Amino acid sequence: MDKHNDNDLVLEVNTRFYKALGTRDLELMGTVFVHDDRAGCMHPGWVMLKGWEAIRQSWENVFDPRDQLEIKLHNLTVELEGDAAWVTCIQELIYINREPVMMNVSVSTNIFEKNGSQWKMVIHQASPMPISAQQETEGNNLQ
Repeated sequence: MDKHNDNDLVLEVNTRFYKALGTRDLELMGTVFVHDDRAGCMHPGWVMLKGWEAIRQSWENVFDPRDQLEIKLHNLTVELEGDAAWVTCIQELIYINREPVMMNVSVSTNIFEKNGSQWKMVIHQASPMPISAQQETEGNNLQ
């Protein structure tokens, strides 16, 4: 496969990750990650979880089917190097069904590996990105 096609495939898996997160779909999330001890996931403000079973359990614990989650990605970049790829972005999560409505903005790095023709997420890392009250009132530039 050529680099352009791999770029599209990595973006497809990255999109599937955020769809699983937004729809609270544990089964879909399972199609994204590698299912071994190399898998890692760091939710904003958490420590790194290692291994697919710990990651799956964390998603099961945080997924609330009553939540409506709108996700916006900004500053998305994709880099490819052989059978490795990484996507960086700013992820804006808006929890609509909470009172008051909550917003979480994080800087995210998603690392993927290619196995045959398939790309799988090895690491998801999201770190909180504070927004000052002034930025909130003036609007943000997360484009």
